[in-house]
Amino acid sequence: MVGYLFFFNPLLTYTIRFKKIDVKPNFTVDYYTIDQYKYEQYLNGKCTINSKELINKIVVVFYRCDPEGINCEYFQTWKQTDICPKLKDKNQIWSRWYSSFYPPMQCPIDKVHYEVKNGTFDVGMVLLLYPLATDYQWKVVQNMYTDDIFIGSYTMEISFFGYRKKLKSILKL
Repeated sequence: MVGYLFFFNPLLTYTIRFKKIDVKPNFTVDYYTIDQYKYEQYLNGKCTINSKELINKIVVVFYRCDPEGINCEYFQTWKQTDICPKLKDKNQIWSRWYSSFYPPMQCPIDKVHYEVKNGTFDVGMVLLLYPLATDYQWKVVQNMYTDDIFIGSYTMEISFFGYRKKLKSILKL
């Protein structure tokens, strides 16, 4: 039996690696690309919310998976009913992601076309909440509702990539 043992390494810098994105009813993705600049990956694309209802509740379900992303288990759920002020909050795990939407994601959230430019998440915030996050691949499902009416969802599969930053020498000989 071969086991996997990974630990957060403070000598590494971590970044998000996007594996896949999928959407369900009332959401469409016209296109998306996963672009890389140096060690960072960014999600770019266009999406549309196809609903007459206004979104006022979000439920995010996290599944953690083995390093290959195959065997996944439920991890936790976040429920947000007061989403309008949350979209404006700074220094939150979702702030960097939602600030990449154009036009800006603001309330009321209704039928509109969005462009995502250089979308990613703040890894530092993730590691503050759960330092072992780098040990797993993740499947994150964000379900959107109008009260208790399901509008649609998107699923992202992500992992973390650790790399050593090249340090510049400050010694002059």
